[in-house]
Amino acid sequence: METKVVDSYIEEFASYLEQLDQAERDDVVEFYREYIIDAQLDTIQAIQAKLGTPKHLARKILADYSIKMSENDYQQIDNGSITVNEKMKKNIGMIILIILALFASPVLVPAAIALIGVVVLFVLSALAFTLFVAFVLALSVVVGIGMIVGGIAVVFQSVTTTIFYVGVGLAILGLDCLLIPLIIAFCKWVFDVMIMFFRWIGKKLLHGRNTPKKEEKSNA
Repeated sequence: METKVVDSYIEEFASYLEQLDQAERDDVVEFYREYIIDAQLDTIQAIQAKLGTPKHLARKILADYSIKMSENDYQQIDNGSITVNEKMKKNIGMIILIILALFASPVLVPAAIALIGVVVLFVLSALAFTLFVAFVLALSVVVGIGMIVGGIAVVFQSVTTTIFYVGVGLAILGLDCLLIPLIIAFCKWVFDVMIMFFRWIGKKLLHGRNTPKKEEKSNA
């Protein structure tokens, strides 16, 4: 039997699901309303003992939803025409949601703290790598241009020297042009690996908790 306690819990729970589209939100809210009623959880203590606070439950649902969206490469958004930058933002959002969902369970707080350390380490490493690569590329460009200019400057003194310096300078600049897309591809690969790692963490640690899911009811 539905009570004011159930209504209050579900209303607060629904308020934290703004990231879901209306149809998905209604489906999730209705599922948990029915679950609470069927389980005869008629006090706030009983509901929270089974599902956690409304905010904690919402965090788990949003993290699970974000993982599924990421696995499907966001094909549900704009018929899959979502930009690379938007995908990156949403994947970063997924990581944040997974960490927040882990913080929702006291036993998983150490894992959440460890993951924050992983993120910080990754960001600092990526920043250091980017600055180092930028410095090396800038230096090589300067060296390459300097050799070309130096070679041209002695063209009337030694054609052979000019050809050597200009050739080496062009080779350096050409190598830079080849390395830049490779470095960008490598950075993208590292980011993709981190995303897959967090998906795995989210599915391993968040799935299988005591929180029931719609899929479990559908398969029952």
